[in-house]
Amino acid sequence: MLDVLTGFLVVVVLIVVGFTVGRMRVLGPGAVHTLTLFVFSVATPALLVDVLAHADLGQVFGVNLAVAVAGSLLVGALAFAGQRLLARRPVPDSLVTMLAASYCNGSNLGVPIAAHVLGNPAAVLPVIIFQVAVYGPLVVLALDLATRRTSPGRTSSLVRELLSGIVRSPLIIAAVVGVAVALLHDRTGFTLPQVVAEPVSLLAGAAVPVALLAFGMSMADVTVLDRATSPRRSVLAAAVLKSVVHPVVAATLGAFVFGLSGPALLTITVVGALPTAQNVFTYAHRFRVGTVLARDTGVVSTGLSLVSIAVVAALLG
Repeated sequence: MLDVLTGFLVVVVLIVVGFTVGRMRVLGPGAVHTLTLFVFSVATPALLVDVLAHADLGQVFGVNLAVAVAGSLLVGALAFAGQRLLARRPVPDSLVTMLAASYCNGSNLGVPIAAHVLGNPAAVLPVIIFQVAVYGPLVVLALDLATRRTSPGRTSSLVRELLSGIVRSPLIIAAVVGVAVALLHDRTGFTLPQVVAEPVSLLAGAAVPVALLAFGMSMADVTVLDRATSPRRSVLAAAVLKSVVHPVVAATLGAFVFGLSGPALLTITVVGALPTAQNVFTYAHRFRVGTVLARDTGVVSTGLSLVSIAVVAALLG
């Protein structure tokens, strides 16, 4: 347990350093955007290739993927039902709330936390693949239908755009490459040549610290829960669902449905506790629906998730 808590403390320290750098404007304007793009497009894909090339694929894509899918869908359905049936919100707003409560920050925050708290960056790969390749695109289609922007031609164009985005995603490409290398290694003993493997490893080493610094910097100038513009009750409900209910659901599924315990149970519970992803705001902004809710839930759930992950690490570590 001490190792897990120490790893969590390392994550918090780097976020605080990033926050301080952001407040002091050390890296100038636009730094967060640039660093985040580097992490998403270069460093994290390199890390996934580096890890997957030597990973046990059965362990990565087995129960972890099943819990990621089931947990996200269950919590998302609960959030949608709450907004639609209890709060009487329109379908588009309910869809954004569903994503805010169940779509986790798997890459920018999940990979660093998995690396330092769990000692396994590949632990978040199942949820990343599910969200990027399946969950996100399906909800985007639902949003398009719900906002009445769609027509036969529009739907076909949107489907092509979504499929193109999946195929071109650096994380999906990295996952495919890493899995291919791992399969070749298992069957033929193939390993990446040193001239390729070493640069990949060096870039992979930048993913965790740069991601945490950029994340801390992004929190430096954020104002949330404004009385005039923020749907506070919906934000708090979505944040609690994401950072408290989601890990409880993941732990329950892992322990009582799949019979997990020890490090395996810790892994799926920590992944479930990850906060709302920035992608939710991107989707909301695209359709001009629930943008403030998505933004504020991302911030609030981040604060809650750090507490949740610390509690999970103390209980299950």
